[in-house]
Amino acid sequence: MVKKFWLNEISFTWKVLVPMLIVVLSFFILTAAYTYSNTKKIQLQLLEKELSLEIQSIEKQFSNELFQKRLITERVGEKKEVGAYLQKVNARDTAKFYDLNKSVQKLLDDAKSNNSHIDRMWISDVDGEIAVGNSGLLAEDLIGIKKRYWFTLAKKNEGVFYTKPYQNERTKTRTISVIYPIIKNDKRLGYIGIDMALRNLLPTAKSSGITGENIVLFSSDGQILFDENRMWPLFKNEHIPLNVSSTVPINRGKYYVELRKVSNSDWEMGAYVQEEKVLAPLKDFQKRIIFFWFIAIVFLLVVIKAVMSYAMRDFNSVVDQLKYIEKGDFTKKINVHSRDEIGRIADAAEYMGQQLHKQMEILNFQASFDMLTKLPNRSSIERRIDVGIRHCRLRNEGMTVAFIDVDNFKEVNDTHGHAFGDELLIQVGQRVQTMLSKNKYLGRFGGDEFILLLKSNCEVATRRKLNDILQLFNEPFDLNGHDIYATASIGVARYPSDSITRSGLLAKADTALFEAKKQGRNRIEFFQGEMQESFEKKMRLEAGLRTALENNEFELFYQPQFNFSLGYMESAEALIRWNHPEWGMVSPDEFIPLAESSGHIRSIGAWVIDEGIKMAKMLKQHYPRLHHIGLNVSSVQLRERNFVEQVKTALAKYNIEPSLIELEITESVVIDRLEETIEKLSALKELGIALALDDFGTGYSSLNYLRRLPIDQVKLDRSFIQEMDEDPKKATMVHYIIEMAHSLGLRVVAEGVETEKQMQMLNTLQVDKVQGYFYSRPITQEGLFTFVDEKYGEIQL
Repeated sequence: MVKKFWLNEISFTWKVLVPMLIVVLSFFILTAAYTYSNTKKIQLQLLEKELSLEIQSIEKQFSNELFQKRLITERVGEKKEVGAYLQKVNARDTAKFYDLNKSVQKLLDDAKSNNSHIDRMWISDVDGEIAVGNSGLLAEDLIGIKKRYWFTLAKKNEGVFYTKPYQNERTKTRTISVIYPIIKNDKRLGYIGIDMALRNLLPTAKSSGITGENIVLFSSDGQILFDENRMWPLFKNEHIPLNVSSTVPINRGKYYVELRKVSNSDWEMGAYVQEEKVLAPLKDFQKRIIFFWFIAIVFLLVVIKAVMSYAMRDFNSVVDQLKYIEKGDFTKKINVHSRDEIGRIADAAEYMGQQLHKQMEILNFQASFDMLTKLPNRSSIERRIDVGIRHCRLRNEGMTVAFIDVDNFKEVNDTHGHAFGDELLIQVGQRVQTMLSKNKYLGRFGGDEFILLLKSNCEVATRRKLNDILQLFNEPFDLNGHDIYATASIGVARYPSDSITRSGLLAKADTALFEAKKQGRNRIEFFQGEMQESFEKKMRLEAGLRTALENNEFELFYQPQFNFSLGYMESAEALIRWNHPEWGMVSPDEFIPLAESSGHIRSIGAWVIDEGIKMAKMLKQHYPRLHHIGLNVSSVQLRERNFVEQVKTALAKYNIEPSLIELEITESVVIDRLEETIEKLSALKELGIALALDDFGTGYSSLNYLRRLPIDQVKLDRSFIQEMDEDPKKATMVHYIIEMAHSLGLRVVAEGVETEKQMQMLNTLQVDKVQGYFYSRPITQEGLFTFVDEKYGEIQL
């Protein structure tokens, strides 16, 4: 609650600015992260490329240096003075030795001075004794050639070769020597060599690029020849391919390393650079991005705040207008002239106020009047009855409450559509109103029911007035160019003789109306005392339906169906019975309509399906020739969305073949919501369930639906069968119905067969099955097994 209150206190401007700030910051963070990541990626790609180019350049320069020193040794070694000098040295000929020595030394001095990176240049005899060296060499620099580890290799080598880096005994530096054997007349006279300090050679060879001092030289067998920073041991455990930039993570960070083969030698050269060193400039770039975005966000917020403050200057006027609307003043004008969003909101607020004013007028009308007929509605009627009771009590007068119900109104809706039904109700209200005086009050109670209030103490006068109302229905109603005839039933209750309360008067008028319907419709019935018992029984039956299932008061009876061609019981119809604790067996004609109107039919219907399927399984095991058990389905049940799933669940529960079940529906179910009914019946048909049309011939336009319905058989209503043996027209009708059904591939079941003559006639007319008291009354589950066994013997075989 505290948080909600705190949020409500924030102004609208900040409610806009804060989310906008969050959006901008999110965009900034994402953009900055993407920019930094992309820049870093490009920088590292450049690093790899630059490292590769730089190590190539360093390796090339280093190789060129070695090759240049090789050319120097070859060029100087091939001089005549050098060969003559070594011949003198080897022959120990001192004649002109000094002059040759001086001449050779000058050659060495000139070569050293004209070429960089030469520390020493010397000539030795074949045994490795120093004969002469460049100027400036100390005595100890000119001894020990034969002690060098590579001298043995030089004696075996036929041409110029490079020594591996070695430790100079005097300078203690890593040194490389280029050795060239001097041969005269196929005789080796000695050697000329150039010594170079590796630390001078490599830094000079490399450029001032990204690698800095990070150059490594080592032999192909992995021996480190040069590593000034002593870093290579940290990389040596990693597999690093040649000629490819590789990333190597070590405890000091991530490094980029590349190896190259040194030309004209068996050495390898490597260069490495730390990633952090390369990315250091990015940190400054990142700071600049953050600063730029901060300035941009602040500027954006300032601009938005200024724009919103300007735009919101008229907002308070709109708020004030909405407060007026809240108080019920819908016509207040708003003094806002801007045409922006606020202006449009102001216009919308004014328009909303006008519409609300109209809606309130409509709602006030709807609170008291019916929108279709424009007559007073139920709540108005009830208030008027209460007012009438008070007046009658004070003045000692009587009052009549009459329920007027349009007969067969549902058929008008189903046959012609709801638009026709609505128009019929409007015209009924108008006709009745034309003959009412001021002391009479007419209203629509709901559906097709109207209530008429009359102030009268005389039953004769009241009946006369109500008869006049019934006479109004003698003329047809013109519904969209169609003449439609309708009748009405009226139920009447009187104050104070029948009841002194509004609820009592309405209930007893409704009971009288029910009696009028029961007596054949198109009549007037005044409430009588004997109706009270019927009314109370109806109420108690409806109340008893709530617990009937829980108390196991329902039971299924089964009426066998005889097949003429097979000569035995083929199937049976399950019929529900209610064993009421007070009234005993209650007919379905009494409680099924109550169950449908109260909604209990859903649970009762589900129970019938479950019990019927269970019985079908038991009977099939006892009676293998059983075709199916018929189960009745009400219209309310069939309209349930999950009805098909209910049936599938019950079939799976008892694991029986769907063909053992036949669902029976009446024509009234088909007419109501035809397309939806056909869709559900088709789904049931796909499961393998048989379908029958019950009470065939009693509905409207039955033949129009037979071709569309996915049914297997029709059941002729008992009204045809009971009169066919005495009425030839009825017999003819039955004959044509059977022929028509057979032509459509449908089987025919005759219901209500009670005499042998009816059986014989139906056999002659080739009806498929019969069902009725002549063959068997509805019997209990145990009675059905006894009936089958006694009538057909050991049929389970």
